[in-house]
Amino acid sequence: MASSAYEVEIRFRVDNEEAAYVLLPFLAESLRAPTTWSTDILGRQLYAAGELLRIGRVSTPDGVRLFLGAKGPDLGRFANIRQEWGEEITNGATDSAILARMDVAGDFASGQAVEDALAAAGHQPFMSFSGVDRLGFYAPLDLHTKISRCPKIVGDGVLVELELAADSVAAAQAAEAKLRAIAQEYGVTERLFREEPPTLLFRHTFPAEA
Repeated sequence: MASSAYEVEIRFRVDNEEAAYVLLPFLAESLRAPTTWSTDILGRQLYAAGELLRIGRVSTPDGVRLFLGAKGPDLGRFANIRQEWGEEITNGATDSAILARMDVAGDFASGQAVEDALAAAGHQPFMSFSGVDRLGFYAPLDLHTKISRCPKIVGDGVLVELELAADSVAAAQAAEAKLRAIAQEYGVTERLFREEPPTLLFRHTFPAEA
């Protein structure tokens, strides 16, 4: 069964990790080891309607793990606020809330079977990207942190993302205000941009339509 919450995110680009650590002194100590990933964005009609459906592949010492994710429309103003669902599908899916949202019924014995069922329902991959993340958590601010390297969306630079989790729209709006205060405290407000990675990817993949 997929978990659901509201993610509240802000982001900015810098030339390298060292520049990010200067701006956010807490960042380096919060981050874990790098993880290699690739992601397919599914369902162009969903994307056009402001929603997101994706399948991510994450490399681990035990092999590649598959994750199915979905996001609702962006509700934010300063930050991006989206309801988010996520579940692991490495070994298939049973009683999947995400598949139910996509009107895909049944249980599936493998990740490939999930992908095939989504494609049969009209949710084929239409763009993809890959990169390396360092994820983390900074407890004093209850803040999820991330640094990403992904040439398709940030070229030779790195993307810094700060995220708070919330369990309701009201809590997400309070988290948005907290992120605004954090950005102001650390002097990064003017560096922020609202375009999320899939939006940057769309511009790269379909420049004539962006």
